[in-house]
Amino acid sequence: MTTAAHQREPAPIAAAPNRRAAGRSPRAMGLLVLQRYALLLLLGIIVLFFTLRLPDSFPTLLNVRNILGNQSVLAIVSIAAILPLIGGQFDLSIGSVLGLTSIATASALSRFSAPLWLAAMVGIGLGAAVGAFNGIAVAKLGVNALITTLGVATIITGLISWYTDGLSILTGIPRALTDLGSGVWLGLPRTLYGLALVALLAWYLLEHTPYGRYLHAVGSNPNAARLVGLDVDRVVILSFTIAGAIIGFGGVLQVARQGGGNPQTGNFFLMPALSAAFLGATTIRPGRFNVPGTIVAVFFLATTVSGLSLSGVNTWVESVFNGTALAVAVGLSTALGRRRAGG
Repeated sequence: MTTAAHQREPAPIAAAPNRRAAGRSPRAMGLLVLQRYALLLLLGIIVLFFTLRLPDSFPTLLNVRNILGNQSVLAIVSIAAILPLIGGQFDLSIGSVLGLTSIATASALSRFSAPLWLAAMVGIGLGAAVGAFNGIAVAKLGVNALITTLGVATIITGLISWYTDGLSILTGIPRALTDLGSGVWLGLPRTLYGLALVALLAWYLLEHTPYGRYLHAVGSNPNAARLVGLDVDRVVILSFTIAGAIIGFGGVLQVARQGGGNPQTGNFFLMPALSAAFLGATTIRPGRFNVPGTIVAVFFLATTVSGLSLSGVNTWVESVFNGTALAVAVGLSTALGRRRAGG
């Protein structure tokens, strides 16, 4: 009965936008297109502005590669962040989990001489385990997601400090991994291809699988989702678990990018990742967390910060900019979400 209901339900949902679109004027359709791609357009304006302002430093191949390479891991973490968000939950441990998985991967390679594939599986598996713990605490024990993940983040930070004594793990990292982090393929950083793989899989999961539909349903109305027979607890636990595994993969790439494990790594990812996740919900599919919008948001923020840095502004500007972007993005995505829910 539940399966049949879910087979019937997508039809009217998919048809509704078409009926609304048919009744819109060309001006309204133009505004809708502008709303969907405004951030992408703004990114183009930012690129043009800094290209004209800093022609000798900003539009260089080195700077473009640095932006693409440096932001690949952040984009992966941001994609991971949207899975619990789609299900109506926050995960404040994403930065700490990245730090933990990068340290675990580097330690497996350096201190235990593990083969590269096994060290990568350690990082990914540890990320999935932490995510599963978060999900179980939230779904089964009923603990607030903000409290759970903030507590887990604090514990992880303490464990990393205890294990590393605040020192980076830099020896014993195989050349094959560091070449992945620093090398290029077809003119693009190799880590960018890792991002492309994660983005494609996450997009397919969220947009073209039953689980993706279930996760959106749970995030929209968990009570209604239960009434139609969905296992809401399982859906929520899986969202945290998959997010943790994705972050674990990002931790492996972070080791490749840095050439080791830095105990301070996680401190720099939480705010930018959440900013990109919420800002991404204002574009491509406004009012809805989505993978393409998240990636556009990551590179919009990174490109702007890069241009400001090359212009000589103080380093504190990046923190202020990311914080402001997060506040504005939360407001916009909430407003667009309500507008979308209202039809």
